[in-house]
Amino acid sequence: MFIELSLYHVGFDEIIAICFSAFRVPLYHQTNKQFQTMKKITTLVFACLLGAVAYGQGLSGGIKAGLNLANQTYKSSGYTVSPSFLPGMHAGAYVTWMFTEHLGLQPEVLYSAQGYKNGDYKLKVNYVNIPVLVRYNVNDLLSFHAGPQFGVLTTAKSVSGSNETDLKDDVKGTDMGIAAGIGIDLPMKLNFSFRFIQGLSNIAESGSATVKNYNLQFSVGYTLFGK
Repeated sequence: MFIELSLYHVGFDEIIAICFSAFRVPLYHQTNKQFQTMKKITTLVFACLLGAVAYGQGLSGGIKAGLNLANQTYKSSGYTVSPSFLPGMHAGAYVTWMFTEHLGLQPEVLYSAQGYKNGDYKLKVNYVNIPVLVRYNVNDLLSFHAGPQFGVLTTAKSVSGSNETDLKDDVKGTDMGIAAGIGIDLPMKLNFSFRFIQGLSNIAESGSATVKNYNLQFSVGYTLFGK
């Protein structure tokens, strides 16, 4: 059970396929609903990036990776419980588009290993997450960011000792949450960030309990272009 304590000739379908292939997510494992959701999200992100290129100012981007401390909340019959944090990793890319000196937009694409642990039992749910964050630069060093995050499930399984069980049918294929955090940008193109992500969606496919993800995320990034 789930609950246990030339570019112009490339269409968006092809772009989605490339994205899933990059993260080793077989398309035949994705439902049409998941595919269409990812397509809409990717369309939004690409629209933002094309707008940034057209505007031609304040555009930068790079790669990032780091540590997840992931967990879930279970709410049923008026009670809410949460198991222990499960360490994991995340990695991906980001683009920052500054509209003004202080205000901008930062979309990202991240592969994220999440779930929880309870003694020897671990639930591992992995996502391709796309946060679309409003960014406020206090100065050249310090920034704050917040916004929605959209996720598409890639794998879900339980691990108990040497036994693994596929739970993908028990977990919804998409997740939506909200993220907020703080960032530090250093002159040598390195950046560090801390972020809290609270899931808003009930990810349980069935049952009476409401199950939501949450995650503490620590990242190190490197700017590949722009400031």
